[in-house]
Amino acid sequence: MTSRTRGDDGSVSVMIAVLIPALLLVLALVVDGSARLRAIARADALAAEAARAANTAVDTRSTSVTVDTATAARTATDYLAHAGHPGYVTITGPRAVRVTVTVTEPTTIGLLGSTVHATGTALAQLGVGTHDGGLP
Repeated sequence: MTSRTRGDDGSVSVMIAVLIPALLLVLALVVDGSARLRAIARADALAAEAARAANTAVDTRSTSVTVDTATAARTATDYLAHAGHPGYVTITGPRAVRVTVTVTEPTTIGLLGSTVHATGTALAQLGVGTHDGGLP
């Protein structure tokens, strides 16, 4: 027959009472942190796609190929409106468009706040002509 010492009674319960809330806290941070990462990735992707959409507004009426600025800004703004996220478009040159978009999404647990805000920015430059890409 084995003997138990009275000093060990309830020690497992105390350990579990401390570890379970700590593990739940870590789980909540992981879930809410992944929501933040998803919002950042979505903002970057939306900005890139809106900038690409803006670069489809090519002005070929003159001798040089440029971006039709009014159409490009409208195309990117329409893309963002269709996606349901606010943003703004800046024409940074005759062949370049910069789009900045803000994504707001709710968090699952809400430990880091009830919503996550992320801003994505993308610059698209119109490439004219062909090149071999450095291949021999």
